[in-house]
This record gives sequence, structure tokens and C-alpha cells, in this order.
Amino acid sequence: MIKSFLPLCLLLSNLLFAQNQAPFLSNVALQLVGNNIFIINYDLADAESDLISVSLRAGSFGSSSLDYDTNNATGDIGAGIMPGTGKQISWDFSAYSASAMNDFRIMLVADDLQPVDIQSLVDLVDSTRLIGDLTFIEGIRHRTTGAVHLQETKDFIYSQFLDRGLDTYEQPFTFGNYNAQNIIGRHPGAEISGDTYILGGHFDTVDDAPGADDNGSAIAGMLEAMRILSQYPTKKTLKFVGFDLEEANLIGSTRYVSTGILNGEVVAGMVDFEMIGYYSEAPNSQTLPTGFNLLFPDAYNDVASQEFKGNFITNVGKVGDSATLMQAYQTASQTYVPALRVVSVEAPSAWQALTPDLGRSDHAPFWVTNRPAIMLTDGANFRNPNYHTPGDSLGTINFTFMANVVKGAVATLAELAEVQHADTWWVDTDFFTQTKEAFGCGVKISPNPTQDLLLIDWSDCETRVQRLTLLDGFGLTVLTIDPIGSKHELNLSGLASGIYFLKMEGKTGSKIVRVAVQ
Repeated sequence: MIKSFLPLCLLLSNLLFAQNQAPFLSNVALQLVGNNIFIINYDLADAESDLISVSLRAGSFGSSSLDYDTNNATGDIGAGIMPGTGKQISWDFSAYSASAMNDFRIMLVADDLQPVDIQSLVDLVDSTRLIGDLTFIEGIRHRTTGAVHLQETKDFIYSQFLDRGLDTYEQPFTFGNYNAQNIIGRHPGAEISGDTYILGGHFDTVDDAPGADDNGSAIAGMLEAMRILSQYPTKKTLKFVGFDLEEANLIGSTRYVSTGILNGEVVAGMVDFEMIGYYSEAPNSQTLPTGFNLLFPDAYNDVASQEFKGNFITNVGKVGDSATLMQAYQTASQTYVPALRVVSVEAPSAWQALTPDLGRSDHAPFWVTNRPAIMLTDGANFRNPNYHTPGDSLGTINFTFMANVVKGAVATLAELAEVQHADTWWVDTDFFTQTKEAFGCGVKISPNPTQDLLLIDWSDCETRVQRLTLLDGFGLTVLTIDPIGSKHELNLSGLASGIYFLKMEGKTGSKIVRVAVQ
């Protein structure tokens, strides 16, 4: 039985890999034989019939680190695997039998070891999608004056992560009477899964601003980068995070740093989008904090040489632990997005006392705990006259500039997380334990077996079911529905007889049950 099946099939465009297509895994199925053997069946395709390197990764259920030893796996595994159907791998996990009571996370990786064209990947950033997302996101997103649209925005982020096959969940916490959540989507790394790069931004606004730049631009940009990067396996893990309550003194990101980092997870770098959409070619449209010229003479002279125009993105890191990440964005942008002007500023170790303006966003809690982080910003009130006002609207955003900032982030994260010319499939198993209730109750499913109609009822549950996915015996999606209300009736009369798996997803987890169709 499979608890969570998330195939990450690569939808590769001819543009991205014009000379060589990545391999493709299909019909992957996991079977338990006896008590200690997993059998993985799969088909493997490659347009050029390249020899493929196939590897198996494993860890504990839901783990952030796939560190189990799978070197004893046999069959169609290792280097030099020919594409074809009916491939099979056998893994004896006797060494982890005790751990098996918590089930496993299994990942299959098929890599033809070809290089990835980063430039073509960067060029996939689409300003039309940015406009569409920001059109939806714009509007007051404050916990009291804009609570409805705030929740709509959180639901939108969550659904976008879910749609792209990310390991999607919330980090809930309370602030007075407000139930807050950070929204998190995780793209597991195929080799060094504990090392994690984060791209994030806050989705809340002050109480009277529609927040197109602050910080709708960040969320739209983060979602666009996510859509591109989530299509491709990476050796290291990528995380995409929407932070709550930034406008209430960085509460969401502070909570994330204190309790949201997973066991075994190492934050290799965090990229914070903080207002990335306001641009101006007018002289003197960019102001600077008092003393900036003394602390950062090179950056000051760079801005002055352009008549203090607001025509650049500021790349803010902290001396020491964030310097490498800051340089990575600077270099990637110069290489892949030459039209983007980047001004880099390295905050001193005593930034809280000397340069507090450089810590006014969600990167700051990472700095405080000595984790690498950079802030990419258009300068907020030092450039945008609409900052924290009703004038912060869609019409003030320069989408060409915004797209270029996102392109720089895509290039940076693709290089640092080591994007692969590969395909992956991964799954959390549920062979050894009864599925824990994900909804605070027992979901009622009847009749089972069924010949036509299947009723799913979660009316007594604490959490509602947000998505229903029916999978066949090979783990392939038969249908997906986003139900409304507290129950839903599926018509299965057109399906062939056999065993199917119904996956139910909610904000607190997921549950899969076996369904028999007669």
C-alpha cells in the first residue's frame, strides 16, 4: 500500500534540451516481497537511447535525508542501463528492519549524465505568468482588514505547490486570535537531500495596502521560479516558502527558523524576495540610508554613477556566512541575465546596530542564527513612493525587471542545488503501519468494493479533504478532484475492475486507502 505517491515526471521542452532529451521513468510500481525485500518495477525511455545511470535512494518515512545504504540492491541498477520496458530492482532492507516500523521514503533516479543548459532553463521565466499571478494576489492581505484575501492567497500558494508535485505542508502557529501558517513546498534532492536551498517571501501586507510590490511581487516571483525548478531533479533539496506575518516584525520567518527546519536538514542557503517589482530610470529616484556612502563606498559609487536611478536589484548578504551565496547570485545574473543590473551590499557582522535597514525582511532570522541568506530587493521606501500605501498597485510594477530578478534566482538555485538531466520517482510507503489519521478522524468510505458510486465523507473531521486523487495499480493518476464541502461522491462506473488507491490530501497530511472496483 502506498501512502503518498508523487511522480515527478519531467515535462521537458525541446527548447530546454534541444540536443538531448532527458530520460523518462514510467509505470513505476513498488511491491513488498516477504518482510525484507522491495521489488521496484519500472519502464525507462530515452530519446537518444543513451545508457542511463539508475540509482536507488532510501530513508525513513517522510525523511529530509535519504541516507540508507542501498548498495546491496540488484537488477537494473547502476551505470550503463539500456532503456526499455520491464526493468526491475530488488532491495533487501534487512539492515533497516527495525526502522521499517516507521516505513520508508524511496526514490528512483534515472540520469543520462548530460549537462543541463542553464540559459535555456532561465529563459523559461514567463512575464505573462507573473502578471497573471500578481493580478490574483494583489489586494489587502492583512489578518484583520484583509482576512478573506489573505486566506485566498495562502490557499493559492498551497495549491500551486501541490499541483507541481511538491511535498506540501503548513507550519501553523498562533498570533493573538489569528491562526497563522507558513506555507512550504519541498522538492527533495536526489543525492544530498539534507542540504537545502530555500526561496521565500512573505505574503501578508499592512492593513491598508494592496501590496503589489510589497510583497505580491515576491510571491508571484517565487511561484514562477518554483514552476520551472520543480520540473527537474536536483542533487540537493529545494524548498519554497511563503512566510506569514512579516509585517508583524518577522514573526513567520522567526518561527520557521526556530521550529520549522526539519531533522537532518541543513540550510545551505536562503534567498529572500523582498519587493522585486519597482523600477525607475528617473535620476534621483533611488535614495540610500544615512551613512551608506561611508559603510559601502563601492555600492554607493555604483549607484551614483547612474545618477541615483532606481534601475537595479539590491543583493544584500552578510559578511562571512552569506558572502558565497551573495556572490553566486551576482555571478549567475551577470552570466545568464546580463540585462539585470545588480548592486551587491555585504552587511557587517554588527548589522543590527550599524545597518538595521538591511535586516527588515525574512532573511534576518537566518542571519541571526548564522545561516547563509540574501535579500533581493528593489529598495522598498528608498525607491518605491507607494511603499505601505494604497498606491502599491499592479500598475506600478515593471514586469520585465521583475522577470529578470526571478531569472537570476532560477540560475543561482539551479547551479547551487545542481539540477540534473534526469528523471525521478519517489514515494512514502505504508506497508508496515496502519495509516495515521491525517484529518483528526476516520474518513468514511462506502461501499468498498463498489461497482459505480463511492461516497467519501469527512464531515466529522477536524480538517477537510482538499484533494482527491485516484491512482491505479501502477501508481498512475486516473482522476483528480478538488472537492467542496464535507463529502463527495465519485462515479467509478467507467473503470475496469481491479484495485485502485484513493489518495486524500488535507492541510495536515494525506491518507491513502485501497479501493476495489468490481
